[in-house]
Amino acid sequence: MTDDYTGYAPTLVALSLLVAVIASLVGFHLAARVRGSRGLARRLWWSGGSLVMGLGIWSTHFIGTRAISATADLSQDLWLTLTSLAFGVLTSALALAIVQTRWLSLCKLLIGGSVMGVGIAFLHYVGIGALRVEGTVSYDPMLFMLSIVIAVSGSMGALWLSFRLTPEKRRKVPLWQISLSALIMGVAIAGMFYTAVAAAQFPQQDVATEIGASASDRLAFTIAFMTIGIMLIVLILSIHDAHLSSGNARLAASLRKANYELKALVSRDPLTRLPNRLLLEDRLDALLTRGKPGAGNEFAVFFVNLDRFKTVNDSLGHHVGDELIQQVASRLQVAVRDSDMLARVGGDEFIIVSAENTGRAQSAKIAERIMSSLGKAFQIDNNLVRITTSIGISLYPSDGRDKHALMIHADAAMYFAKDAGRNNFKFFEPGMISATERRARLENRLRDAIENDALTLAYQPKVNVITGEIAGVEALLRWHDAGLGNVPPDEIIPIAEESGLILPIGEWVLKTACQQSMDWHAQGYPLLKMAVNLSAIQLNNKNFVSVVKRVLSETQLPPHCLELELTESAIMQNPDRASMILLRLRELGVMLSIDDFGTGYSNMAQLKRFPISCLKIDRSFTSGVNSDLQDAAIVKAVVALAHSLNLEVVAEGIETPEQLAFIRDIKGQQYQGYLCSKALSSDDFQAFLQSRYPVNA
Repeated sequence: MTDDYTGYAPTLVALSLLVAVIASLVGFHLAARVRGSRGLARRLWWSGGSLVMGLGIWSTHFIGTRAISATADLSQDLWLTLTSLAFGVLTSALALAIVQTRWLSLCKLLIGGSVMGVGIAFLHYVGIGALRVEGTVSYDPMLFMLSIVIAVSGSMGALWLSFRLTPEKRRKVPLWQISLSALIMGVAIAGMFYTAVAAAQFPQQDVATEIGASASDRLAFTIAFMTIGIMLIVLILSIHDAHLSSGNARLAASLRKANYELKALVSRDPLTRLPNRLLLEDRLDALLTRGKPGAGNEFAVFFVNLDRFKTVNDSLGHHVGDELIQQVASRLQVAVRDSDMLARVGGDEFIIVSAENTGRAQSAKIAERIMSSLGKAFQIDNNLVRITTSIGISLYPSDGRDKHALMIHADAAMYFAKDAGRNNFKFFEPGMISATERRARLENRLRDAIENDALTLAYQPKVNVITGEIAGVEALLRWHDAGLGNVPPDEIIPIAEESGLILPIGEWVLKTACQQSMDWHAQGYPLLKMAVNLSAIQLNNKNFVSVVKRVLSETQLPPHCLELELTESAIMQNPDRASMILLRLRELGVMLSIDDFGTGYSNMAQLKRFPISCLKIDRSFTSGVNSDLQDAAIVKAVVALAHSLNLEVVAEGIETPEQLAFIRDIKGQQYQGYLCSKALSSDDFQAFLQSRYPVNA
């Protein structure tokens, strides 16, 4: 430097350092956005980030030149100035391109850092060359090389820190680390520039200026504030985008977890977490394909059914019944061997597949252990519950050589054990009534029931979660046969569907329920929305929409007061046809809902195609929301999904105030369950309405 050089403008030096620090901070955030984005978003962040970071580095250089008295008022060559800016942009683009990769190898660090450092050095030295000085600028070789070393090492440090400070899946980088790193990088950038300036020896100029007194200061401040403003805007956008991406990632993770839990239900019983029929049949298939019938390959299939379980449910409530099933499952797991497989296949039905080399004598011992274990009283809340069990056993290969025959024969032996007085076990023998024969008997009795008007409906209220008002009612099919006793709907419906009786039964249920709602209204009670369950066969019947129109016309029930409930599996059998039928029903004004949501095989991506207004969460989930974190997470996720699609939520099986409080907290709209009332006959439900809405008082 010449003797005429008078020093630095402290304010501009500090300002150039501030710009360098902010540029470093923005660079770290942009590196994270480039790595965390995909597709068009990544390209936009890369190109926009390159411009902003390049502008920041160049502004550090420009402000620095105005901070030195020897160069403060020198004019600059426009093209060389733009060239130096281009070096800044290209260097930034290279840095952001490198951080897009998954990892930073040593070779990539050395090569990338060297190229970036040389690029930054070119920016500074081309910028110095753009100054129009009288004479020739010379350089101190040692300081010149030192500036290059600082640029290269600083670039390598920037690359390393960009990877080190990029947030990972389970690690959030503290703000102080990012800020400290930005400060270090800013000092390195500014240090490299001022080292380069120190290396330059400017000839004496004709005009000397007083530091901080020239118009160039105002230009430097203007460029500094504009650059800082642009960088801060980009920084805010980057932080906002990162926040949105983080929120979306958490939501996606929550939805993936919920979807995983829902899929797990395909192979696991939701109440007991035991394998269901699907896994059971896989086990049978594996045993049957392992070898031909012979010594060592024999095994047993046990069909375990609880005696008079429905009485427990009806007298003590479903929450007691569910707890009983869970305790029974626990005792069964202890009673069987580790090599045996226990599965729950129905409400109170379990099937056990023994390990190989299990003959008649060993099977009898297993059955005796089961009966002894289940014969002890169960303590549930304040209730001491005693039950017995009936067990049917079929043996491979003597009682069947395929899985269906073995299960059917075990089922037949179980019914024979019940007919023989319950609380015992029976091995299958030829001549025992089979499940097929029982279904045939049920079909005949069901035809008689339809002809003799022996079917009835029970009604369960739907309650507003907030106000406690009755928001609607669900009609439920009931059948009591003199010979068979109470036949549950899950046994009636499959037989009705197989025999073709589901259509006349469905029409009778629809008309009876609609007429009952109008009858209650005629007596002065509020007009309640009536919910009726549909089967897949009804939905796919070509005349079904006409049937609904006729029933509404005959009963005069307003269409919006009729709600048709469908299961996921019903609409997914033929989605295109179901969509067409549901749209026609919705045009009539009829409300549509998904019953037992989460127990089928579909997902929201499919369901959003249909004009659904409500989701009903199956009681197998709601029963455990206060005791099972997985159930609680699933219910929360389903409610969030429903709300995102503007669907109402009805929670089934609510039996305790704690369960209701949980549903209320997550913004469920309605509930059903023993907490309000069990399903009631029409007369009992009218008495229930009278207690809520006294019309004759």
